[in-house]
Amino acid sequence: MKKIIHKLIKNHKKLFIVLLAIFGFNYSILIILKIIPFKELNEFRTKPVSTRLYDCDNHLIQIIALEDGLRREWTDIESIPKEVQKLMLKAEDKRFYFHHGVDIFAVLNAFRQNTESSRTVRGASTITMQLAKMIYPEENRTFAVKIKDAINAIRIEAKLSKKQILELYLNSVPFGYNCEGITSAARMFYGKELKNLSTEEISCLSVITRRPKDYNPITNPQECAQRASLLNPKEDDYENLLATAKAAYIHSCPFLLPHYVNYLRQNYLSGMPQNQAELHLAVSLALQQVAENALNQALEQAEKSRISNGAILVLNNEDNSVIAWVGNGNFFDDQKQGQIDGITVQNQPGSSMKPFLYALALDTKAADGSSLYYPSMVLPDVPLEFGEDRVYIPQNFNNRYNGPIRMRIALASSLNVPAVDLLDRIGVENYLEKLYQMNFTSLISQADVVDLGLALGVGEVTLAELAPAFSVFVRDGVYLPLSYEKHSEKEIKKIQKKSGNQIYTRDTARILCSILSDKGARALGFGYTQTFQTEYPSIFKTGTSNQFQNIVALGATKEFTVAVWMGNHTGETVMGKTGSSLPAGAAKQILDYLEQYSKLSAEEKQFPLPENYEKKQICSLSGMPAGKNCPGVVYEYVPKDLVQDDCNWHVLNGNKLSVIYPSEYQKWVRLYDVAGEVDYTSSVLTVNTPKNKSVFYYSNMNQDLQAIPVEVFGGQKEEAVVEYDDEPAFTIYRPFYFLLPVERGSHKCKISCDDESTEIFFEVK
Repeated sequence: MKKIIHKLIKNHKKLFIVLLAIFGFNYSILIILKIIPFKELNEFRTKPVSTRLYDCDNHLIQIIALEDGLRREWTDIESIPKEVQKLMLKAEDKRFYFHHGVDIFAVLNAFRQNTESSRTVRGASTITMQLAKMIYPEENRTFAVKIKDAINAIRIEAKLSKKQILELYLNSVPFGYNCEGITSAARMFYGKELKNLSTEEISCLSVITRRPKDYNPITNPQECAQRASLLNPKEDDYENLLATAKAAYIHSCPFLLPHYVNYLRQNYLSGMPQNQAELHLAVSLALQQVAENALNQALEQAEKSRISNGAILVLNNEDNSVIAWVGNGNFFDDQKQGQIDGITVQNQPGSSMKPFLYALALDTKAADGSSLYYPSMVLPDVPLEFGEDRVYIPQNFNNRYNGPIRMRIALASSLNVPAVDLLDRIGVENYLEKLYQMNFTSLISQADVVDLGLALGVGEVTLAELAPAFSVFVRDGVYLPLSYEKHSEKEIKKIQKKSGNQIYTRDTARILCSILSDKGARALGFGYTQTFQTEYPSIFKTGTSNQFQNIVALGATKEFTVAVWMGNHTGETVMGKTGSSLPAGAAKQILDYLEQYSKLSAEEKQFPLPENYEKKQICSLSGMPAGKNCPGVVYEYVPKDLVQDDCNWHVLNGNKLSVIYPSEYQKWVRLYDVAGEVDYTSSVLTVNTPKNKSVFYYSNMNQDLQAIPVEVFGGQKEEAVVEYDDEPAFTIYRPFYFLLPVERGSHKCKISCDDESTEIFFEVK
């Protein structure tokens, strides 16, 4: 063999030199073309595409059109069926794999046919040349332009492999009707995924690109079928192809979860690459339907109360991924502002914010690290005043005061006065800082106006802020921001590790779960027949804003969190006191549905117990360790480091059991004729009302009836001396309650009881 080759080279040396030179020249040209930058090609390859959005079960939700309404979906060449590739090549470029951008045989054949016919009857464009036309679009197809296409086709072939060229072409070729790419064409003309097309449908689509106007199956089915039949001349399948062509029509794409998709486009997709072909979301269309039905049922029941809008957000607690997003009752109902997304609109959440405040209190420690607040601690549910020039007097929703109330009951029954008192002690700034840590960014602009009303949810927030914050409690105090994509178990662990933020201690989160799942503790505020009672472990918190304009319900299990808002976007006030049973019922309905698909065992569904607390018997009234005279005893979680004396509120005098309240409850005992006594000496001398630096306003009406009430508690004696504007005035006796005149100007009032004294300043304008 070597001798034969050597002989050929010797006899045809000049020919070999020429061939080698030609090969070297061509190879050098290819190397040069490969090295030379091709900016336009790079830009074309990275142009925006329409993003396909799928739910967690791979059901198509929407296809995000480009800004000009163009549909241009991308499918990797590996996912494009071989039959599609084969027929497209047969229709457009039979020798695709045997040329370098320009098919010389096709050029010669086209030249011969066009010359014989004295007109253009056939072109010679290869797929690569067609791609060049797309990169450099020209309206006038002159000879010079065609030469340019040929040169650019060679450049493309030097830059890309045949596989890359075919992939780029199949995803970019125009089909008319503002549609590009074979995937979009399959969906546009036949409403199918590319993989589901029949051979006849592929054939009809394959011929469109040659002449979109002439071979359009919608307007010219006969021509389309005739041309398609040439791809399979042996099969004589014209009738089937004609039927297939006539079956084509413009299909609309799915338009599901419109509020959610709009939110994603503005807040998530805008930060992703423009050539993101598809996105698999965690949302479930099956659950979405359940949530939509639950909301619409609730809205029907609330119609008489003039509630016309609502929203529901459901999260998977593992990664706080959105699994249902119902922005309104009906997206297409313009009369009820259906396109407004209730999940992103700021509204007053009412008492649904209270758990975050109580959790902050439980985490607040004294200087020595001991607990300042705990579930058995008693808070005052009595008439109280807060503020100075703007006096704030909170009231409960039922206009009643319950006196001393344990923290567990105060939160579970959603009492207002204890919450405001708690915020007054902790400080608005500290509470706001904690809320900012949970991404309540809506409150930043309201920080100067919310004041103590923040305890009752007067600050306007969104459901998108509320839901992930509420899930903190069932996640042992760890906050996770909203996520949107479907994640694997490995990805979920990474998210938990990277994005998790320990907002509250584990024990505090567990105590909150204990309180918010306590049906008995809710009874004072909601009775024993409660909408949100479940047969599985769950926590709930509801809220109603001022004038009942917004009603909110938050519910959660170990696995899922549901947030429901109802109200209206029209600005109309709500008629009547609707309460929160409607959104709570919707939340429970969704959790009931999710419970069917729970992967947890009965034991795993239970909320874990706090580690640094122990259950002890306490007095149900005082919250102190139960004494021998306490008639009501309950078990409660008490910090292990808490040292307390036994209850001293219940005293047995002979056979008579008496209740002795601390001095701060004297006004409540007096106003509501409460059975019991007051230990007036149980605290230091303090002016309960008015608050220091209060401002009052003088009126000419009913001057004789105007007075400033002053109430003082504490002190060790039964009498006290009052000095008004530095002049001795009068002596008062238990209970320390008296009136001062309404006189314009600045005033000072000093009260002395034995060796104790206190004073306040106020102004009358």
